[in-house]
Amino acid sequence: MEYQSYVIIYVLYLAVILAVSIYVYRLRKLIDEMHGMMIGMTFGMIAGLITATLFLIPTGNFLYGFIIGSIIGLFFGVPFGKLGGHLGIMEGTIAGPMGGMMGAMLGQMIRPFSIEIFMPFFTFIFLIMIVGIAYAVNCRVRCCNTEKNRVKNKISNKIILFWSLVIIFLLTASVILSFSINTNSKTNLKSSNAQQDNQNLRLPPYLQELTKEDIKETVIKGNYQEIDLQITASKYSPNVIIAKKNIPLKINLYAAENAGCAREIIFPDFNVDKIVPAGGKETIEINPTEAGEFKFRCSMDMVKGKLIIK
Repeated sequence: MEYQSYVIIYVLYLAVILAVSIYVYRLRKLIDEMHGMMIGMTFGMIAGLITATLFLIPTGNFLYGFIIGSIIGLFFGVPFGKLGGHLGIMEGTIAGPMGGMMGAMLGQMIRPFSIEIFMPFFTFIFLIMIVGIAYAVNCRVRCCNTEKNRVKNKISNKIILFWSLVIIFLLTASVILSFSINTNSKTNLKSSNAQQDNQNLRLPPYLQELTKEDIKETVIKGNYQEIDLQITASKYSPNVIIAKKNIPLKINLYAAENAGCAREIIFPDFNVDKIVPAGGKETIEINPTEAGEFKFRCSMDMVKGKLIIK
């Protein structure tokens, strides 16, 4: 199961969020409006962020990632925002979709890079945010309890032990789990194709140069045709490939060290999604059985090209 590690780490994240949620809910009567607003915003943002990010990395489906992340963000943000009154509800309502949007963008942009490095760092950031909100609630409760003002700056050994175990366990899990991407999976890549059809934008000169057509025909080699495609941070070269119908096509992809998100190249009509290592090479194979013009693009839909089959 290629998504197993993402499901495991997500369940662990949710378990921590739920534990803190229970703690906050039990102390809800001691939480003032300002802390309630902060709780709603934090829970909404964190829940939306982790959901969308961990959905996007293995699937690459921005649309569903944003939708699911926003729903989960609202699920956590709005109820806990109520602790801060009507303003807290607004905080949770805004934070949920914002977390979903940012998580979707983060997950999509990070796909061409080292997920094995990203996940421990992402886990570390998650822990900082969730421990921070738990600490803020704890301080508020202790400061409100007049009978315990003398220990308001102290944290119990049980709390320290709990968070120490959580931090060690989550960071360890983020390191030992294998986070991979099946770049050849047939995901719903056509969801954002409508954005590619807007050809009426007037671009400034430097962008016109980047989008200038670089046309090249494939070379027939025995029973297949072949072409080399260079990937930089701003352009595919060639960005217009002319190929022949009914002859298997091999495209050799060469990525520059700084090619960024352009290293993930997607041919939606052929269910091809390939990530090329920085400074490395990959080859994709396409069977062009129909004549026509077919778009290809990077994961963020910023670097584009087209395959013309005759």
